[in-house]
Amino acid sequence: MTLQFVLDYRSPYSYLANSQLRRWTERIEYRPVDLVDLMKRVNNQLSPLCPPKARYALMDAKRWAMARGVPFSPNQAFFQAMRKGAIDGALLSRVAVAAQSTGVFRQVNDALFEAVWADRADLIGPEGRSAFLERLDVGGVDLWQLALADNVTERLSSHNDEAVSRGVFGVPTIFVGEEMFFGNDRMELVRSQLQARAT
Repeated sequence: MTLQFVLDYRSPYSYLANSQLRRWTERIEYRPVDLVDLMKRVNNQLSPLCPPKARYALMDAKRWAMARGVPFSPNQAFFQAMRKGAIDGALLSRVAVAAQSTGVFRQVNDALFEAVWADRADLIGPEGRSAFLERLDVGGVDLWQLALADNVTERLSSHNDEAVSRGVFGVPTIFVGEEMFFGNDRMELVRSQLQARAT
């Protein structure tokens, strides 16, 4: 059985879902998306536009991380840079798409999540970005540069198109066949669906 995992690295709940899925043995198709674009297209509202919701979501994600035994320490420098417009929030999803096209996604996926939600890695400056790739040993591939290519942008856009067409309104979203599950707190239901299909 193949799962499809729709994600964005800016989402703490995507991070939490990934922390579980990485331990599963099922085949997983990862679909990085641009969450901001996706939510606008389906008329959903981003948490930062509702400060009480944003505060609660951060506290709730921390609780989930403690319950699941995974580190949780948001990369403040990264988020400050995003708020100031110094970094394009969709860049990390494009880096992931570039990693998929070059066969190094497995190393990059977990590292991107950890850099955003469990580390203080410099994802902004050129030296920090180079150091990030060096730690991953991706064969000298400059994923940051590849992420700017038109074909990567087009592929990310196609991921968004597909997600919208399937009814996705946020992340994390997991598909088991055509069955859709939204949220980090649906992992037990995903597992139950997999077991039901197996029998």
